[in-house]
Amino acid sequence: MRIHLPKVHYAWIIIGLSGLLYLGGGSITQAFGVVILPLQEEYGWSQGSITLAYGISAVMSAVLSPVIGIATDRYGGRAVLFVGVGCFFIGTAISAMATDVWHIWVSYGIFLGITQSCLNVALITTATYWFRQKLGVGIGLLQCAQGVGPAGTTLLIGLLLAYYDWRIAFWTLGIGCGAAMAFIVFFFRSKPADMGLDPFGGPWTGSRNQQFSREMLVVRDKIRAASIQSTSAFWKLVLVHYLGCLSHAIVIVYIIPIAVLAGVGSVAAAGVLSTLALVSGLTRFLTPVLADSLGPRGTMAVMYVLQGLPVLMLFWTNDTWSFYVFAVVFGIGYGGEGSAFPIINRRYYGEGSLGRSFGWQLSGAMLGMATGGWIGGVFFGFFGDYLLTIALSVAASLAGAVVIMSMNRTDRVLILDWEENLPPEARSTPVPSPAAD
Repeated sequence: MRIHLPKVHYAWIIIGLSGLLYLGGGSITQAFGVVILPLQEEYGWSQGSITLAYGISAVMSAVLSPVIGIATDRYGGRAVLFVGVGCFFIGTAISAMATDVWHIWVSYGIFLGITQSCLNVALITTATYWFRQKLGVGIGLLQCAQGVGPAGTTLLIGLLLAYYDWRIAFWTLGIGCGAAMAFIVFFFRSKPADMGLDPFGGPWTGSRNQQFSREMLVVRDKIRAASIQSTSAFWKLVLVHYLGCLSHAIVIVYIIPIAVLAGVGSVAAAGVLSTLALVSGLTRFLTPVLADSLGPRGTMAVMYVLQGLPVLMLFWTNDTWSFYVFAVVFGIGYGGEGSAFPIINRRYYGEGSLGRSFGWQLSGAMLGMATGGWIGGVFFGFFGDYLLTIALSVAASLAGAVVIMSMNRTDRVLILDWEENLPPEARSTPVPSPAAD
């Protein structure tokens, strides 16, 4: 008897490959907090000078994200990912050989900042090209991997640091993960058309059913991006991304030093960061699904509140078990904070290229990561504690929720008439669609 296995659309393969890339390289910057104390103890560098590397990484990613978004739209996510993998290996190698703090600024700040930007922009943008339906499920699976990755990486680095040193940790990640990521990218494809396929859920409507020259596609992408950026919702999304990432960057970078300062062991403290990252995987998956069915605006606002309020626990948390309770509670909101952005972008701006727009919004996110990742070390240098840093984290998340609720409703596309700004020969012929998304 012949067994007929169900055919799997390559869109789901893309999600699987993207998840593996996040597990390999997208998690190393999120695990930065685990190396702060070892570097401080070995070289005597201040926390402010060490965490400046994290800030430089985020600023580098912020500056490059719009450019990488344009490159993703023009050359495809696969080409951008190869660049990211090369920078990942260079960054980890320099980190492993670092003897001065500026080496960490270059390795983590520049090369791993480029890697993070390449992965964040190219993987999310590519996922939106591969799904016409079930985008929430696809993004949820991808975001789940983005949350689980730091959990494994943080615990791995923590164990390596406990028995060896941070050089071995970085060589292990650089050689092992770098080689695996390069292999994975060979099977990656930027768009369904590269394989002669339609997206999951059927062919695109409108312009996706027409053939335009490369020059005309460039014109269309520029005009569409300009239309998107002319809406107030676009710039509010940039601000919301900034506030949300400012809030959780403080926790990601400083939760280990905060726990160690309270008397928690270094390996147990690394486990706290791993736990919140692991818990975040659940809501990273559920939030896009809920946003797709219940509406992204309200879902996002709830998650921002759930990210901000638990940080208040750090004012009185002072032993190991309570730090783990915090990690579980905080991980719920942290996982959902940024997971619905692709969904709300699709609702506001419809089908079409979003690389530039994601790039600008991720630029806001990375500026928030830079601010949160650096300012805690500065405050600690001045005051000797993290009380003001914790308060800033709470305030940023709650402010983000307020901004979200001030945005447009998501029941209609905001740029329905964007093609009116195109020359006649660049406009698409409307194609009937059986039903709206």
